Amino acid sequence: MTSWTRYIGCVTFAAFLVTGCGTTTDENADEPQEDSVKEGNEGNTSKGDNHNNRSDNKVRLMEQNLQYTINGEAKEKTAFLKKSENQPFSLYVLQQFRLSAEEPGKDIVFLTEDDSIYMRIELLKADVNWDEVEKNVQAQLKSISETISDPSLDVEGGTGFEVESGDDVITSILLKDEKSPVRLTIFTKKDRDYRDAFLEMAKTLMKR
Repeated sequence: MTSWTRYIGCVTFAAFLVTGCGTTTDENADEPQEDSVKEGNEGNTSKGDNHNNRSDNKVRLMEQNLQYTINGEAKEKTAFLKKSENQPFSLYVLQQFRLSAEEPGKDIVFLTEDDSIYMRIELLKADVNWDEVEKNVQAQLKSISETISDPSLDVEGGTGFEVESGDDVITSILLKDEKSPVRLTIFTKKDRDYRDAFLEMAKTLMKR
């Protein structure tokens, strides 16, 4: 990872640390989990489903299909339910990706064939001050580029910021769910645009 990637990780850790288990765990990306998870009812979810579609004490299916685009090409593949052992959430992860703990309060979903393409997941406190979070995000992104743009992504109920540095694209998305606010930081390339795939996986995130 590049120096600015490590910089973002260090600063966000200090600002938004969420207490959790610090054990690093990689989960099999190609196999569904064996045990049932009683967290929320989500069947087959297609592109555009709201990430706020959450309910308690329901059984989540072990897999579901996700629709997304990569560099403008539409795709649909199976994603498997994965649980974080670092933060209290689960989500559906596409086969070519893997969920792993990064450090306490942060998980990543990375492309197995190229781990420089990944999404950082941080659960925030329910009483988070969004104005402060947005100022922090923009300050960090401006350390990479003075030009911050809105990502061309379907972010319902959230806010997005994006910068470019050479071939790298760094996208910060704030999902402003009242019960489960989440901060996402996505690292992709201009010619390998996995942002929509990451976002569709993030929309299935459910807090335990």
